[in-house]
Amino acid sequence: MHHVARVSETPLQEPEEDRAHIHGYRRGSLVDHRCGAVHTGLGLCLLEADGMLGLHLHSYEESFFVLEGSPILELDGRAYQLETGDYGVVQVGVRHGWRNPTDRPARWLEVLSPQPRSRPRDTFFLGGEVSAQGERPDLADPSVRFLGRFEAAQLPPPHYLQMDGYRGTNVEGISLKMMVDRVLGAQHLTMFMVEFQPGGAGNVHDHPFEECYFLLAGEAEAVLDGTRYQVRAGDVVWTGVGGTHGFFNTGRTPVRWIETQAPQPPGQQAFRFAADWEHLERKLGYRNREEARR
Repeated sequence: MHHVARVSETPLQEPEEDRAHIHGYRRGSLVDHRCGAVHTGLGLCLLEADGMLGLHLHSYEESFFVLEGSPILELDGRAYQLETGDYGVVQVGVRHGWRNPTDRPARWLEVLSPQPRSRPRDTFFLGGEVSAQGERPDLADPSVRFLGRFEAAQLPPPHYLQMDGYRGTNVEGISLKMMVDRVLGAQHLTMFMVEFQPGGAGNVHDHPFEECYFLLAGEAEAVLDGTRYQVRAGDVVWTGVGGTHGFFNTGRTPVRWIETQAPQPPGQQAFRFAADWEHLERKLGYRNREEARR
């Protein structure tokens, strides 16, 4: 199962409830139960100038990546002035809120897991306003938790994929920077930056978890459950548990995306590549036996 959509075609809407605690905030749902997702909620959030999303907490985990602007995030009693490229995780039940004291909009990508539900209620507003001032996160300070910052220089040289749950040669020409994971404090999801060089490829495979891809730059050929798509910056892709998928950069420029996973992958056997099992099938002579029966 999979889903492909153009982000610009997703409407941004005001929340239907709790408007007394919100102004200037809109959200577009990119991935949810309507496309078949069970574990993931992926959304694009917009906070207008002087807007606010009041202090609240959730029964699900939330991670974010700031795409534009300089919003303030008040997280567990501390206010941080964020900038484009900052990311973080808000754990289940942790008090937080957003404010935009600037004169231009702020946008961020958020991923939620377990998937939010409408009943029973899973978001609770606590009253009070978010601070209008914040400090830049000092990431060298061990008391500043759950936040990080991505810069392009953090991407390693392209090579074969090396990450928890997989070591092999089925994914090549890839650079990967992990952002949100267990190390940062997440328990339900992961978020990381991926870049494929021209000629890079992630051969067809599947997972025991859901993935989302929010394309930031370039374009690639995607093979999703056997169907080919040309995806590019501004697209979002979702693949379900067991849904086969592969990505191939057939162009002349790198392709970059933010990738998410929910639930978090297991430490082993997180990937199942069709090519590996087809190799074993040939090695053990299964195809020859089947042809002999015919």
